[in-house]
Order: sequence, then C-alpha cells, then structure tokens
Amino acid sequence: MINVSNIERFAIKDGPGIRTAVFLKGCPLHCPWCANPETWSTEPLIMHKESVCVSCRECEKVCPVHAVSFEQGSYAVDRTKCIVCGTCVQNCPAQALSVNGTAMSEEEILKEVLKDIDYYEESGGGVTFSGGEPLFQKDAVSLLKAAKQCGLHTAIETTGMVSKQRFREAAPYVDLFLFDIKHIDAAKLKEVTGAGFETIKENFELICSQRGRDVIARIPVIPGFNLEDLDAILAFVRSYPVRGVNLLPFHNFGKTKWHQLQRSYRYDEEKSLSSGELEKYRDDLVSIGG
Repeated sequence: MINVSNIERFAIKDGPGIRTAVFLKGCPLHCPWCANPETWSTEPLIMHKESVCVSCRECEKVCPVHAVSFEQGSYAVDRTKCIVCGTCVQNCPAQALSVNGTAMSEEEILKEVLKDIDYYEESGGGVTFSGGEPLFQKDAVSLLKAAKQCGLHTAIETTGMVSKQRFREAAPYVDLFLFDIKHIDAAKLKEVTGAGFETIKENFELICSQRGRDVIARIPVIPGFNLEDLDAILAFVRSYPVRGVNLLPFHNFGKTKWHQLQRSYRYDEEKSLSSGELEKYRDDLVSIGG
C-alpha cells in the first residue's frame, strides 16, 4: 500500500501536456516555505479550517481518546494522542475538519490516473508523482514501473534527498525528472531544510549522466534563503546537461495548510515574488513560473 495525500486531475504545470499529479506522503525535508506541509508525514493527519469552525466543540465531545481541546476558545489537537479515527470529522457540523492521507494500492492509484488516458494521448501528457518526496516511500519504484507498463509518460518532482540505490532503481521508469536544487551551500541547506547537499548532488549527477534522461532543474526562489545566491546556483545547474531550468518565484499560497495543521508559518508576512522580479535571469535555458 502507498500513502497518498491527494490526486489532482488536469494538471498542466507538472510536465508536458495534460497530466494527473499524484501527491505521495512522506518527505525527509522541512522547508519552512513548503506549500504541502501535510505531505511531510507518511501518516494521515487531521486538518482544521478555522475560518469555518463555529466552536461548537462537538469534536471535543466525541473524540474517543480525548485528543481535542479548545484552548482559550480555539481548536487544538494533541497529535501524540490522536489516532486519526475520523470520528471528529464525521461529527463536525461545519465541515471544518478533514483527514489528509489515504492508503491506496497500485491498482487503485492507476485506476484513477487512467481515467484521463485519452487526454494524455491527445496532449502528450501523463502522470506526475510529487509530494513530499515521491521516492520517500519504498513502494514508489514499483508504482513507477506499473505506470510505465500501462504505457504512461511518467515524471517525478523530486528533492533528490533519497538513497542513490533508490534513484538508480527508479530511473528506468521515469521519463522526466523535475529536480529541485534549493541551494548549493551545504551548511545553509542543512540548517534551513534538513537536506544533505552531497546526497542531492550525487543523485543529480547520476541522472544527468544517463543518456536519454530528461532533466529539468527547478529552483524555488526564496527571499532571505537563496534569492541573493541565485547567480551561483544557476551557474552550478548550467554546468550539467539539463533540458532547462525553471525558476519558481516564492509564494505563500500554502500558508492556510500550515494553519490547518496548527503550525507556525515563517512567511506569513512575506510578499510573493512576481515573475517580473526575476526577468533578468531569463534566457534560452531559464523559464520563470510554475
């Protein structure tokens, strides 16, 4: 079984053509700007929409393990107690609660993906596995293989922060690698995201060195983290035979998910970067947006 966060149909920014994006749970990083913090854990998570909560406290009443409380009138869940049984979700009259995360078999995932195979064939699209880190779960390689056996064009959005062995195992079943390069300063990368640059660099070099591998480097451009170092990061990426480089301007669209998980979001007051602010970096290799 594979733990899935979400399946998004008709995705157009995650590879060529019309695609289905399958977001798998689990990630070794903890990037403070992450748009999908619900994917960090492989386990299901309760999410709470404060904007629609009416504070009726019904969830507190029905929770069988007393994990829910209302501290100073606001919803709170003790995740060390919560067993994600869904009782609170089922009994919430305002539909302020939901569970993120579903265990699915390969067959169930591909059945959903193949619903749109006609669109893939007409547009040159396919399936993109994202996350989190799509290769974090060991069964992801088998899922990629099964997708190829169905004749699908496959892409993965990867942090590169997985074992070299798993990358080698996955490579034959991936048509396009959308590979994140967040920073080349190993100390800064480790401190802010928890990532190991040497592991990422080894996997990036491995994929770029394999003939026939299609690689697009993606750089999330984050103020105060790598915006000031973008020239050096671009120089590093361009020294490899990548098909292109995609600059992803910072946005804070994911902040509502942080709040739904009762987590503090560092970039609450940070303004999104516009594509125009990165225009000077555009050339025949670089595209801006995502």
